[in-house]
Amino acid sequence: MAALKLVSDRFQVTPGGSLNGGYSEIDRELFEELALPHLDDIFRFALSLSRNRAEAEDLSQDTFLLAFRAFGRLRPESNVKAWLFRICKNRFIDRFRQKRRRPCHGSAVENLASFPPERETAVFEQNGIENERTFLDLFGDEVNRYLGELPEEYRSALLLCDLEGFRYDEIAEILDVPAGTVRSRISRGRAILREKLEEYARDLGYGSESRERGR
Repeated sequence: MAALKLVSDRFQVTPGGSLNGGYSEIDRELFEELALPHLDDIFRFALSLSRNRAEAEDLSQDTFLLAFRAFGRLRPESNVKAWLFRICKNRFIDRFRQKRRRPCHGSAVENLASFPPERETAVFEQNGIENERTFLDLFGDEVNRYLGELPEEYRSALLLCDLEGFRYDEIAEILDVPAGTVRSRISRGRAILREKLEEYARDLGYGSESRERGR
């Protein structure tokens, strides 16, 4: 991934044996071991927030550079993945606020990138939708599209829970909201997603309601 190269290129050892900024080779190796394996997850989350591939790459790079600078202050017992997601979310908010202070000249907005099939399935495993395999086989593109159309607060909570596997308390820490709010957002996001998919299926002639109308 281009974002991985962008991040990795910034963690170069100087001729004197230390990293730019005075960090040691040991610091770099430990950071790469603990943090860089989560780069794809961070990029996907950044893409879900920005819905623009170029901005997601920039946001991912910012996240890992900020994380590296703060790595020495991370407690040994900390959840590195959740810590990185929190940095990504906060950096997205900072970048959004900066853009609001600048004159807007328009921007190209891309659709939410397609998720791997095994991750698409995870969206439905916990939300009670019947025949989710049928939905995913027939409407995989619509799953991605409707996820992208969810309000950001629902989309972020749903992705963190169903695609990244975070617990509610971890999501609450990442998003800096109460756990009850997380539960509400996930429930509402799943309900909206289910409603849109079921409506789409009925429009194509699937489901009992469509069959009743056709009699």
